[in-house]
Amino acid sequence: MNLIGIYGGSFNPIHIGHLIMANEVLIKLNLEKIIFIPAGNPPHKNLINLASTIDRYNMVKLSIEDNKKFEVSDIEIKKQCITYTYDTLKELKEIYKESKLYFIIGFDSLKELDTWKNIDKMNKYCDFVVVDRNSDSEQIDFLINEYKLKYNLSIHYVQTPNIDISSTMIRQRVKDNINITYMVDKKVEDYIYNNKLFRR
Repeated sequence: MNLIGIYGGSFNPIHIGHLIMANEVLIKLNLEKIIFIPAGNPPHKNLINLASTIDRYNMVKLSIEDNKKFEVSDIEIKKQCITYTYDTLKELKEIYKESKLYFIIGFDSLKELDTWKNIDKMNKYCDFVVVDRNSDSEQIDFLINEYKLKYNLSIHYVQTPNIDISSTMIRQRVKDNINITYMVDKKVEDYIYNNKLFRR
């Protein structure tokens, strides 16, 4: 059975922390590949500072094009309605019927799983992978056990290098005309400046 990682996010923009974390999950869980899915119209995000769907898709595509085990999907951004992880995973499972899907989330998302649409039914479509971004491992373990008991979820915990970079930080640096070299892939850096993203 093929093992496939699913990495959803706003990627506003995608940065090296995302890439390093994804590669760690790929290696530690021995996955065949990881599919990056830029969010379309996510229910939990403030859309005011969100770059356009096509810009975020293009930045992900540029960022991963040199890694044969990384792919990008437009499954969410091509939809006009609010996109829910449950619906996306259900659709992906139809595409990858013979594969096992691992949905990658951070600690912040783990804390909010109770608010997700049909969280009690997601065990039919995926296992979860929680990545540690310098959070309290005891609290992560507590939440994992709680969700396993409450929703019968299969959740794996993968420790990754702590890269203290965020998309929010990058957007602010661009706005303030501060260099972002090495924080994002060079092709993404050029794309941001050439398309005048995050200036407002």
